[in-house]
Amino acid sequence: MFRKVLIANRGEIAVRIISACQKLGIATVAVYSEADREALFVKQADESVCIGPAAAVNSYLNREAILMAGINTNADAVHPGYGFLSEDALFAQMCEECGMTWIGPQASLIHDFSDKTNSRALAQKRGLPIIPGSGMITSEPQLYAKANAIGYPVLLKASHGGGGKGIRLVHSAKELFEKYQLVKEEAGSSFLDGTIYLERAFEKARHIEVQVLGMPDQLLILGDRDCSLQKNRQKIIEESNAAILTKKERTTLYKLVHQLLDRSNYQSLGTVEFLFVHHHFYFLEMNTRLQVEHGVTEETSGIDIVQAQIRVAANEKPVVHQIEFTGHAIECRLNAETNVAKQQFETGRLTQFDLPTDVRVDTGLQNGDEITPFYDRLLAKIIVYAKTREAAIKKMQIVLSDVKVTGIGTNLSQLKQLINSTQFAENHYNIHSVGKLMEAGSHESYA
Repeated sequence: MFRKVLIANRGEIAVRIISACQKLGIATVAVYSEADREALFVKQADESVCIGPAAAVNSYLNREAILMAGINTNADAVHPGYGFLSEDALFAQMCEECGMTWIGPQASLIHDFSDKTNSRALAQKRGLPIIPGSGMITSEPQLYAKANAIGYPVLLKASHGGGGKGIRLVHSAKELFEKYQLVKEEAGSSFLDGTIYLERAFEKARHIEVQVLGMPDQLLILGDRDCSLQKNRQKIIEESNAAILTKKERTTLYKLVHQLLDRSNYQSLGTVEFLFVHHHFYFLEMNTRLQVEHGVTEETSGIDIVQAQIRVAANEKPVVHQIEFTGHAIECRLNAETNVAKQQFETGRLTQFDLPTDVRVDTGLQNGDEITPFYDRLLAKIIVYAKTREAAIKKMQIVLSDVKVTGIGTNLSQLKQLINSTQFAENHYNIHSVGKLMEAGSHESYA
């Protein structure tokens, strides 16, 4: 087992990884920007190293600064969390070259799958149905030609995007080039790569994903999730399992995952994402990392998948017995927002931050913390588990009523509205439902 792990991330996921390392008896090193000097994860780690100013490009995306922190603290492994450099094949390779084990899949597989255009081609080669789209866009004439061939509406997507960033919906040729420039700029600043491709936009679809754990001799499927409730392509509420699927559809889904990965010798956590349209699955992308919403899978599988990921990287067989998926879990992402309808980012100081103590809450914040404009808007992930979906919904309704946050605006009222909606209760929603539900309930008042 590793002696010391450097966590190349921040916030709630850094706190989550520290917790897993502590249970395994592993010392931790936190790297932090100047804006995060007083952050909870910095205080919880055994050691901490400042790696630069607030801007992510100068700190959490600074490969050399993070590597030097690992070398100087004698870390023998690096956990990238999610976002930032978590799907950067070059960084994974650099860690290995510096004598630190990368807690993730092989760099060659990150390269194959993290580039969305490349992963689409790979999935198609292995017989998976893919969403109609284009390869890498390299010129303006090609941009218009491919969009016309696919047909509007289309999605502009960053090849190395994730977390809802680097995506724009385009309804006509008139707005195509402007949004193309916006996506390139966002992709360059967030992922250090401005490569763009096009994909058909489905009007009605569910976003279904499958959690996998690859080991040298086995690919384990740890369950599926429904992540269809999204705002501006960023997930807000996730469920495990995907209750909309029949037993036959779930069997088909898992066969597609094996079809994609069985010949890859994939070793680590990963998530294969699909769009589910009219009872058919279309490959969307493969995320070669830990996911934000991993908690709901842990609740229904009974497996600490962060510990399992670390054990695989350390060449130890995870303590995973026969997996028996039980019950239902729901996660709500509590975000900092001023204008929920426009999803504008709120900053300020948390003067009250009261979260429920009788259910799982993953957060990297505490009362009195300053919410800065430099990183994502996630305040906390609130996760409930019950024997049935109906019981889980009722539990979440009660739990959200106990949340109290002051000092900044949040999306709490939106979460309450969604969880209390008839559409959610009846499982009749899709990837575009959040906006429609917000419009329908704009005249209602929620605490």
